[in-house]
Amino acid sequence: RQGGAVPVSTTTSVHALIKAALTAAGIHAVDGPARDLPTVDGLVGQAAVLWPAPGRHTYARASGTRSGRADRVLITCVGATARDAIAVADKVEDAIGGMRLSSKGGTLRQTLATSPAAEPNADPRRVSLAVEYSTITKG
Repeated sequence: RQGGAVPVSTTTSVHALIKAALTAAGIHAVDGPARDLPTVDGLVGQAAVLWPAPGRHTYARASGTRSGRADRVLITCVGATARDAIAVADKVEDAIGGMRLSSKGGTLRQTLATSPAAEPNADPRRVSLAVEYSTITKG
């Protein structure tokens, strides 16, 4: 998990911090759609594919200015087997679960996790599952 909080103001910077943390943890992290995933002995290797989403802004201040922002990222965890995909999800949680992206906001928390499923027509065979993380970054 990453230590100190840093100021964050854009979806791009949130995404960059998350990707950097995953890469620093030794996870092969790429932006979606992933064209080239790692292969090991002809099988797809473990990887995380990141799909950022635009921030959701709230305007609750009497002045009409932004009072907060919710940021989220969907991460597709892939591997040759269901156990490989789950192992990637565990590594992702270890790397970014609880990470603070903003000095004024909250921590990243997992808000969605799906079951592993084989991707049809993938060559080499690939199993994936999705995990979503979200946080509040105050504006």
